[in-house]
Formats: sequence, C-alpha cells, structure tokens
Amino acid sequence: MNKKTSDNLNEIISLAGNIDKAGFREKITEFQNNMRDFEDSVVRESYKENDALDTFNGGKLEHDFGEGTYIRKITMPKGMIYLSAIHLVKHPYFVMSGECTVISDKGLIKMKAPHHGMTEPGTQRILYIDEECVWVTVHPTDKTNVEDVIKDVTSKNYNHPKLKI
Repeated sequence: MNKKTSDNLNEIISLAGNIDKAGFREKITEFQNNMRDFEDSVVRESYKENDALDTFNGGKLEHDFGEGTYIRKITMPKGMIYLSAIHLVKHPYFVMSGECTVISDKGLIKMKAPHHGMTEPGTQRILYIDEECVWVTVHPTDKTNVEDVIKDVTSKNYNHPKLKI
C-alpha cells in the first residue's frame, strides 16, 4: 500500500465511530480513490464470479438465488484489504469462517466466525482479513441476473436518493 493510501486508512481508523456520517463518507470515498491509484489494488467493476478477486490467492466469489433472494459468498484471503460496496437495502450478513477487522462509520470492530448481523442502507465497510474469511450476504430481490441485482442493492457513490443524510 502506498503512503498516501496508508495514511488515509490510518486516519479513517482513528476517526471511525468518532465522526459524523457525512465526514466518514468523505474519508472512505477519499480512501477508495487512493486505492484506485495503488498498483496492487483491484477495484471491482462487476460481480462476475471471481472477477477482481482472481489476483488474490484464495479469493473467490460465488452466487446463488433462492425464492426472492440473492446470496453472495465471498472468500477473502488473509492479509487482504477489502472495500465493500455502498449498500442500498437492509439485509443480513454472516461471517461463516475466519476473522477480520471491520472499519465503518460505527467504529472499528473485530469479527470472528461464527457471526451475523444486519447491514443498513448507506453502509460501506473496509475489512482487513486477519485470517481467511468467508462472508455471506443475503439480498431481497426477484431478479435472477447478478448485475441487475447489484444495480438495485448497491450504489457506486453516495449521491443516490436512498442515501441522503
């Protein structure tokens, strides 16, 4: 990680949970922009299986559909820094195995499997993978195409009408 990105991450860690939502969004957007400039980072442009994770040892993305649900399983290797999408829809998540450090507007939290929680609209997280981690999300939808679902349940930025604060 380059110095600019590292400094930005350290600033986010120090502010997490101690800054208002608008301030956190500004800092995490800056971090995302800095990550794009880092030669070893991968920024997901799609959610095709293994897209953007292929360059990391052990990274894997899998998709399933249930009645009215889209289920995504992501396996993240130890040492990876992962920036989640900006979520638009409240949905459950499950840490099935492993351990990670999660940085969000709520603060810095260590998560160890088994663990589950709810993702609220507007949530975006930075994860540091302490040991290989399998994370599963379940999104409500009637769509059966991954890219169509992603357009409905995530946003590329905080300008979406559902994300107003």
